[in-house]
Amino acid sequence: MKKSTIVKSSMVAVLAVLLAIPAFSGKLGGKEMVANGSGVRTKLGMKLYNATLFVPQEMKGGAEADILNADQPMSIYINITSGMITKEKFVDAVSEGFDKAAGAGYGADKQAYINLFNNVTIQSGDNFNNYYIPGQGLTVTHNNKALGTIKGVQIKKGFFAIFIGPKPVQDSLKKGMLGK
Repeated sequence: MKKSTIVKSSMVAVLAVLLAIPAFSGKLGGKEMVANGSGVRTKLGMKLYNATLFVPQEMKGGAEADILNADQPMSIYINITSGMITKEKFVDAVSEGFDKAAGAGYGADKQAYINLFNNVTIQSGDNFNNYYIPGQGLTVTHNNKALGTIKGVQIKKGFFAIFIGPKPVQDSLKKGMLGK
């Protein structure tokens, strides 16, 4: 492959990731949120979803463990980009992710999270925001409709560890979300 083709392809990929970062600004839990990083979840070469990690300004660029263990407001925004993702596949992947996170020391009540999806249909273009506010818990929204809130910082740690923990769902996704 020609060098110019590789450069053009790389530029298109970077632009696609930048455009996938949702336009989010504002406060969460009284703190100004900023995008820490974004990545694309792929499987067998297919793009499944984009995920963006939002943190308080003072945590931007922070270490994985600092972000995971912080009792600070933060959010993971997921945009489904593949029609191959169904509720069943999503729930199975989240369940497996929670198991891997637990194996790395970030155990959480995965069933409470999974139960939020009982009446959800997932299709390409759907958005999920998983935001944590200290003292309130992890709230999950689907296309801006609240599915529910799970109390406690442990669910936040377990869910976030799926993406940026010691045993993430995908290393390149983790690196992107951590801004590396």
